[in-house]
Amino acid sequence: MNLNDDGGTDGKNSHHNTGNKGSMCTVRAGSRSLPRYPLVIMCLGLLNTILMLTAIVIGIFCGNVSEESHPHQITAEALIVEVKQLQKMQTEAIKAQEEAQQALEEQLRSHQQLKLQLEQNKTASDGFQRQLEILQMEKATLQSSTSDIRGNCGRCQSGWLLFNTSCYFHSISASNPRKNWTDSRADCIRRGGDLAVIDSLEEQLNLFEYLPKLDKSIRPWWRKPGTWIGLIDFHGEGSWVWINNVTLHNQGYWIPGQSNNHGVGGQRCGAIMNIENPMATWYDATCPVEKEYLCEMEPN
Repeated sequence: MNLNDDGGTDGKNSHHNTGNKGSMCTVRAGSRSLPRYPLVIMCLGLLNTILMLTAIVIGIFCGNVSEESHPHQITAEALIVEVKQLQKMQTEAIKAQEEAQQALEEQLRSHQQLKLQLEQNKTASDGFQRQLEILQMEKATLQSSTSDIRGNCGRCQSGWLLFNTSCYFHSISASNPRKNWTDSRADCIRRGGDLAVIDSLEEQLNLFEYLPKLDKSIRPWWRKPGTWIGLIDFHGEGSWVWINNVTLHNQGYWIPGQSNNHGVGGQRCGAIMNIENPMATWYDATCPVEKEYLCEMEPN
């Protein structure tokens, strides 16, 4: 820009017209002359506009900063809420776990009670079984006592003892020498009977009460002589037959481990020996061995 007086034509130098007191200061802009004060006002307005824009930009920036910091505040609050929810869920989970533990403990107690009850029932059942066996033995003892009270009543020969429906002769009571199985049977037949046939539980229990018991000081038990009965295994194959030709079909009343047909010649003849259990008195022995013997015959 070049400042000139109204009549000036020099584009390179600017001159203030001070000769005329009422004249207006101008500014030369190209081929046009503009008043000087309006231009200043315009510049001030432009500056004001720039300042306003700057303020607006600063406000927007501050607003953005505030908006950017606000989500962080919201996130922190959300985290606090979430932590509280997690704590609540943890408390509920712990409570549920405790309830489950209590339920499990109750189930275990119930299982233990049921197991205890089953054991008690089994014990009671075993007790009933033992009582039944005791009652059967007592029954047989009473019947034997009844027979003793009645005596022979003339129904059995002298030296024979009446048990229920049979008369029995035990060789030891007559001071007879021991005999092998064959000679024992021959002596029973000579006396009018035969070797004893045990064909019922009642008879087994009666004979357990009647015959002598094993001396427990003698070990092993098979060193005791025992008593022959009318049971034989002719072929050594475990097929036991009574002298009345009746095959032994039930398990019998064998001592545990008997019959075993032990030895070179085999053990094919049956004998009895009262140890402790009335349900286990039979054993097999070698027929030529001499023992006591038990005869049986029907009463008169």
